[in-house]
Amino acid sequence: MSTVRAHSPIYVRGRRRVFFSVRGIWDYLRQVTAIFLFVATGIVVCPVCIILRKAAGHSIRPSTGQHLIHWLFRNWLKVSAALGTVDVQIDDEEKLRNLRGTIIAPNHPSELDAIYLLSFIPNAICVMRASLMKRSYLGGAARLAGYITNDQGPTLVRDGIEKIRGGENLLIFPEGTRTRAQAVNPFKHGFALIATKTGAPIQTVLIEQEGRYLSKEFPLFSPARMPLKVRITLGEVFTPQEGESAPALANRMEAYFRANLEYTGESILRRRKGESH
Repeated sequence: MSTVRAHSPIYVRGRRRVFFSVRGIWDYLRQVTAIFLFVATGIVVCPVCIILRKAAGHSIRPSTGQHLIHWLFRNWLKVSAALGTVDVQIDDEEKLRNLRGTIIAPNHPSELDAIYLLSFIPNAICVMRASLMKRSYLGGAARLAGYITNDQGPTLVRDGIEKIRGGENLLIFPEGTRTRAQAVNPFKHGFALIATKTGAPIQTVLIEQEGRYLSKEFPLFSPARMPLKVRITLGEVFTPQEGESAPALANRMEAYFRANLEYTGESILRRRKGESH
């Protein structure tokens, strides 16, 4: 991973004057353009998804919505990369694409993490916040894809077990929310309970991000350095041990993430080999 470069602010305050950075303004224009394209595409697509879902009902399989979201996210990333706003590198993309009946468990440094991963995974049920499901540019497509919300624990576990037993992949963030000023937040136990009930393998995913863009409490339109550099690496595969409880499995996985990631005060990066924490 390259070294984090200095922030290019839109302006630098002097004692009497405000000096505008041309590079900072250009970065911000690209950033806002990428945001606009994402939201505008969702506003156009989601009403169509709602109409299709109501008109066709169960005759449209969730995989149709999943492939649609995969295609939309993948092309948005391509356009964003062409604009110079994101630089996403991924290891073992083919392995990620070919997963079946697997719980995919990444850390969660940014609100864009699900977009990155779903752009590489054509068939996955995403566990998302209920508030996101209500957004006009996300909800229609998410419901068509059969996504589930994390606001009701027992329902989440029941639906997750059903999806896994049906051979689908389940993308769920063990932290439950974006990371707050540390390598990872304490892990929730819902994903681990699904694993212990089904015996499903858990594919860990390590996401490194330079900078804090769209991390917890980072506003959407706050200026950020461009491009946003992200590296995605597949980690170890965990399976529930005989008699292992959900809290024990969640704690074992949390320890793994903490051993492999570090918070630098600005970024979340992989630890170097032999580095203690």
